[in-house]
Amino acid sequence: MTPKVAASSGSQEPLPAGTSSMGLWLLLVSLGVLFIATIFCGWYLRDTGAAAEHPLPDLPSSLWLTTALLAGLSFCAGRAARLTDPPGQAKFLRLSMVFAVLFLGGQVLSWVQLMAAEIGDGVHPMYAFNFYLMTVLHAVHVIGGLVYNALALLAVKVGGGMLRNRSRNNATYWHFLGAVWIVILLNLMAVRIPDPEESFLAPLSLGVTGLLLAGFLYYQLRIIVLLVKRGERAFAFFSVLPPVAFMHAWARGEEIGTQKLALHWAILQGLLLIALMFTITIHIGQFADSYDVGAP
Repeated sequence: MTPKVAASSGSQEPLPAGTSSMGLWLLLVSLGVLFIATIFCGWYLRDTGAAAEHPLPDLPSSLWLTTALLAGLSFCAGRAARLTDPPGQAKFLRLSMVFAVLFLGGQVLSWVQLMAAEIGDGVHPMYAFNFYLMTVLHAVHVIGGLVYNALALLAVKVGGGMLRNRSRNNATYWHFLGAVWIVILLNLMAVRIPDPEESFLAPLSLGVTGLLLAGFLYYQLRIIVLLVKRGERAFAFFSVLPPVAFMHAWARGEEIGTQKLALHWAILQGLLLIALMFTITIHIGQFADSYDVGAP
């Protein structure tokens, strides 16, 4: 009995492989929802362009510098994750931290430039709110990334699986923030368009939504065909309902080999919901005008 007690009171069993990565992906999904909801609220409450007393200012020129810095940061983090020698990994992890600090400095410069533009003619309050909210929210998560980047750098002394997992997770996080920043930048450019329902954004939103819907139906059809081939005709019939088809793809992934399909389909569904929200938001002005015209 004594050896068992000693063994149980010793070091804990290591976490299963991939546990930290799963936690990271859950974090990224939640952050993605946060950023999407924030952008959508900005569009839903937008009151810029023709409604503003003064023309909107140009985007701060420093945004292009910070975009380049973030690209360098993502490259260095990805390079550190691909290397196998700890000294090389440490070098690129340090560089990624330097790029992150410079990025934050560039963001401060962007805020200063917008504040300067607010003096005099002024800046429409909704535009300023959207700009500050999105860039500050992103900067806060860059600070969080710096903390984890430092933890990855500390793991260089340990090496092995810990360094490999932390460097990979670090690279994934920075790639995610880089993609989010591109979306934010495009949003800041698009929100300056006075009448989006009369611009190229109207047909573009419909086209993107149509393509995503076609992809959604393609994945659903694949599940139905797979179930028919397996002789599960009743399940295939009820899979005409999208939630039922997705349940089969996700819950029975190991049984029918649809793990990757379910993941890709889930991502596509998220993108489709986003596209639908923006399409409705952009075209809601046209719907409202049509209703007013037809009203007695």
